[in-house]
Amino acid sequence: MKMMRHIAMASVFLLQACATVPTQFYSLDAIASNSGESHHVDKKTLIGVTQMTLPTILERRQIVTHDAYGRLILSEQHQWAGLLKQNMTEVIANDFAIVYPHFWFKAYPWSTLGMVDYRMVIDVTQLNIIMGKSITFSANWTLINEKTHTVIAHDNVALEQVLVDDNYANLVNAINQLLAQFAQEVHFSQHFPS
Repeated sequence: MKMMRHIAMASVFLLQACATVPTQFYSLDAIASNSGESHHVDKKTLIGVTQMTLPTILERRQIVTHDAYGRLILSEQHQWAGLLKQNMTEVIANDFAIVYPHFWFKAYPWSTLGMVDYRMVIDVTQLNIIMGKSITFSANWTLINEKTHTVIAHDNVALEQVLVDDNYANLVNAINQLLAQFAQEVHFSQHFPS
């Protein structure tokens, strides 16, 4: 009976210790800033970046990773501060603005600006994270003329980033780097007159 009481008390202390582990919240950011070069807005082509689509499993607060055996891990202690797909959309619009300073990019929603000239649609087909190993990222992108509703350019980009440890802050930074690299790999400016 005394032993059972000790086990019960130990279980209560263990549950309390688990309950007090704070949840860490993360958000993505563009890894560079604009050079400060000034362009008049009315002379720039406006490209609206629609809200990115993600695999359904990633549309949750918890950061989703895989173990070495392919099993999913949903971390309750490491979560996104907001909607991941909206956060990624805002970051990629900023990354595009850095790579293509002669265009003006606006992340969805852009209704307050009126009509955009072109629409960039990005469909993330893979964001596979294996902690301590790598992130594989692939996405289809399509540039659409908003007035004629015709496709101007379309392609797929596949990237990989090494993860050296199980640190979630380093994981978030690696995703930031992947998004910046993605922006550099999306080549569409040749479809516009020089």
